[in-house]
Amino acid sequence: MKIVRSGRLQPALHLACLFVAVPAFAQAPVINAKVEMRTAARPVADEMQTAANQGTAVWVGYRVPMVRRSTPYLHYMGTRGNCRLEPPTELVVLARFEAKTLVELRPVSVDCDVDAAGMPLVWLSNVNPDQSVAWLASLIADASAGRRHARVVDPALTAIALHAAPAAGKTLIALARLSDSSRLRGQALMFLGQRAGEQAGPVIVDAIARDPELEVKRRAVMALSQLPRDEGVPLLITVARTHASTEVRRQAMQSLGQTNDPRALDFFEQVLLK
Repeated sequence: MKIVRSGRLQPALHLACLFVAVPAFAQAPVINAKVEMRTAARPVADEMQTAANQGTAVWVGYRVPMVRRSTPYLHYMGTRGNCRLEPPTELVVLARFEAKTLVELRPVSVDCDVDAAGMPLVWLSNVNPDQSVAWLASLIADASAGRRHARVVDPALTAIALHAAPAAGKTLIALARLSDSSRLRGQALMFLGQRAGEQAGPVIVDAIARDPELEVKRRAVMALSQLPRDEGVPLLITVARTHASTEVRRQAMQSLGQTNDPRALDFFEQVLLK
């Protein structure tokens, strides 16, 4: 008991209690950084602009709920931190500003700590996921309009797709239907297939029927193969059987062949016996 009363140990015990009391979602999963904690009281775009206006090189980060599935699109950092066996449930978005300009964007898994190499980091807590999606979508719009470097687009789109927020699905649908970039439309369709929401199937099928670019149609067929089998396989069979384009039908049959689904085998048998 005398050890507990020690003046040297009491501050340490008090500090430990403080660390335990901080909610996990409020902490920055970044090591070796000069961290400034802020509560996001305004839209994410405004918070980012405030950090950028400092004029110095700085990272800005936050975490939001993430679609619970493993994905090859995240940055996994090679550190010695503890890594979970199960897929992460939170996404970390990190943005780097230099001279008031966004120069890098990273959607990062929270599985392992990220080493910031001594850089300053503004960490935003209580970020609204829908506002995060809105900011990321604005980056894509700016790049499409030539106001921002195109290399920001892919990580922004990936981050949107990984958000477990209704706004994420709606934004992907809008990009799949309305983007001037055929590459973006194709990527958005692929992400929709992976999210497998209620509207994913109809939007993907509509792209196969109506998108003017063959490459987008091919990507849409691949997106159908990402859907749950009970939804994706029947749609692939319909495309393989009825689409006007030989290339699209071939792509659908190739995707069906990779499913090993009994319905796909029945379809191939019907085709071969004709």
